[in-house]
Amino acid sequence: MPITITPTEKQEITKIVCPDCKEKVRQVGLLKESKIEGLTFKCKRCGKLWTVKSE
Repeated sequence: MPITITPTEKQEITKIVCPDCKEKVRQVGLLKESKIEGLTFKCKRCGKLWTVKSE
């Protein structure tokens, strides 16, 4: 599974927030109008594992 990471310029982003404790996921954001599937994160505050999907 190839993963592509490219440099970008400052843009409007949506921050990812834990639905349970409302802690922001640090240093991660989604570009507006992006489509994401298969991204997961573990909240550093409450320790719960979450899947992120945007359409």
